Amino acid sequence: MSKQLIERKERGRLIAQANGLIKRNGETSYTVSSQSGNGSHDVICTDFGWNCSCPDSTYRGVKCKHIHAVELSVPSKT
Repeated sequence: MSKQLIERKERGRLIAQANGLIKRNGETSYTVSSQSGNGSHDVICTDFGWNCSCPDSTYRGVKCKHIHAVELSVPSKT
């Protein structure tokens, strides 16, 4: 596992544990507030997986900390 992936997962865990940073907008749509308090990002679940409006996800095509945070905060459907 790459160092960057581990860092994204850890940052996502911190976001998920913080109160009020993740807002559910609908069944598959979330808004994740910035940890710095400057803005937010939209995280949406599609048929092809999670998408986020942040540069990490949009331009680099990676699973960002915002997606990790939402995955950790959403109860799994088993």
